[in-house]
Amino acid sequence: MENDLIVRKSVRPTYGWVWLAGPLALLAVYTILGCFDTTTEITPSHNSVFNASFALGGLGAVVLLGVAIFGRQKMPVWQRIYLGIALAILGFLSVFLLSNRIAQLVENHADFPAGRAKTYPAFLLISRAYRTHGKGQSWNIQTMPIWSNLNITERDYMFMLHNRRPGDSGYGPDEISSNGYFCAHVTMQQAGSALRVLNSGSSKLPKGTVVICPSNSSFPASE
Repeated sequence: MENDLIVRKSVRPTYGWVWLAGPLALLAVYTILGCFDTTTEITPSHNSVFNASFALGGLGAVVLLGVAIFGRQKMPVWQRIYLGIALAILGFLSVFLLSNRIAQLVENHADFPAGRAKTYPAFLLISRAYRTHGKGQSWNIQTMPIWSNLNITERDYMFMLHNRRPGDSGYGPDEISSNGYFCAHVTMQQAGSALRVLNSGSSKLPKGTVVICPSNSSFPASE
């Protein structure tokens, strides 16, 4: 009897960790590939690829949920439910994030063939800025009229916060309305109709990127 209890105690956590190892490994690969994600493609949007990555994430969640619920019948129901929820969330996030990052890297390589892309400095009109809290705190800007979401440094966010545009009625520190008052001074690359921002992607834009827009700026305005 005592030996049976020891075996059962060792089997239960091992089963969970074996299936958790898969999603965690995918997240590790996602993090490593972030070192190569140094651009943000603005056009074309590639929405169909994003939707495909989302669907793959859903499939990963369903598969791991089924593994937890039906693959370990001897576990109590409440343990299978908790394990299923954990695996489903991790399965979705790991598959979605990794497949989307791989797709972005492939898209950038295909849309900007070597030797055919033109690189130039430009001003991007900023629509709004916001910051997130918690362990993964970030400071972000969104561009206009073509939408994109870019990470900036805390220093640039504080510059916007202390120099709000005239007429901005907002006072909260978590969101700043720009409406074209601020610009992001970035390095752009163009190949045909495809546009992307360099020195961005998984990393923050360099310090000093955000400025008050020149009077003649447009999207994107080259110097």
